[in-house]
Amino acid sequence: MSDEKAINHARMAMQQELRKLNREVIHDLVPELGLDKLTPFFQLVARARGLYIKQLIDITNEVSDMPTDAQVKELSLLRRSYEELINGAQMIETAIERGYIDTGAD
Repeated sequence: MSDEKAINHARMAMQQELRKLNREVIHDLVPELGLDKLTPFFQLVARARGLYIKQLIDITNEVSDMPTDAQVKELSLLRRSYEELINGAQMIETAIERGYIDTGAD
């Protein structure tokens, strides 16, 4: 077997093992995640997005020049919260797509 084939074979074996381990570990922690369990999470993401947008609009309406440090700090906290929730949503989506979490939908 050539070096390239051996490397590809090893890479595929590692990916299969990683998928198997992810399935076992994640599925044990979160065996099923149906729409009823995801809806509150979707609402939380929407609320975080809305609060960020509202704060941005409020700042725009309150200042004529640049926002204060406190306003920027608050906006930054809201953005970071939203980004964390979006990252979580992407992880959940990936876990479902890869079969690590069951959705109860067939």
